[in-house]
Amino acid sequence: MVTNLAYFYERSRKVRGGKWVWVKDSNGENRRNILLGGTIANPSANFSKLFAAQLMQYTPGQSMLIFRSFKAKANAASNATTIYLEGDGYSDAPEVGMYLMIAPDSLKVKTITSDSEISVADDKVDLSGATFTETETDYVGVYAKVTAVEYDEANEKFEVTLENALGTALTTDTILVEANKAADTGSTGSAPVLVPNPNVFNEADRDLMPTEGYGIADGANYSVSGVYDKQAWIAKMQPLPKYVLAKNKSNIDGIFWI
Repeated sequence: MVTNLAYFYERSRKVRGGKWVWVKDSNGENRRNILLGGTIANPSANFSKLFAAQLMQYTPGQSMLIFRSFKAKANAASNATTIYLEGDGYSDAPEVGMYLMIAPDSLKVKTITSDSEISVADDKVDLSGATFTETETDYVGVYAKVTAVEYDEANEKFEVTLENALGTALTTDTILVEANKAADTGSTGSAPVLVPNPNVFNEADRDLMPTEGYGIADGANYSVSGVYDKQAWIAKMQPLPKYVLAKNKSNIDGIFWI
């Protein structure tokens, strides 16, 4: 006898997403919708998931960008090409083919230059003849392509092999994000972040099919919308680097509001 099969599972409370991430208000929850979303510009290649409160970047008339962030699980030297990332269900899952970089504190770099030489005499600095100019440029950082990923379930970590070293030592406070490799038109090995302006939330957990391989993906694409003016618990979100936290409108510690 042949029967149809069904697959059931329970959502784990150990990972982010679902109703647990949103801040509940006794007066009801506020939310605003964007008019239209867009096709995801950086979809996962494999089976994946968009969690509730996953940040995204919405620009009218353009594709949607998923903001992914990865927290280092262990320290790593500046020349390391094997690094370990959190596999705790809060950090995003790395994939082969992604370009990762260390998240900057700010997306702007300020440089101060002088039009004349500064003299030092008797341990005193003479600035009387100097004129200073401040310039601001967009941040670019070293990126590396992910060439292999292995998940260690027992220790909740991803072993990630990089094509090249990132050039900066990692600590367990380090957060990595995706790099905009396409912007490196001069093949300098440095690029800006892929998602500079995460400005909307994905509202509900969503399972994604693969966009490469498995015999089912041929030009697959996803369209997604988002919400804003909503609040989430930071502890139940993905790791948030300083340049993203700078967008937080909440005055309450532990709550992220965009």
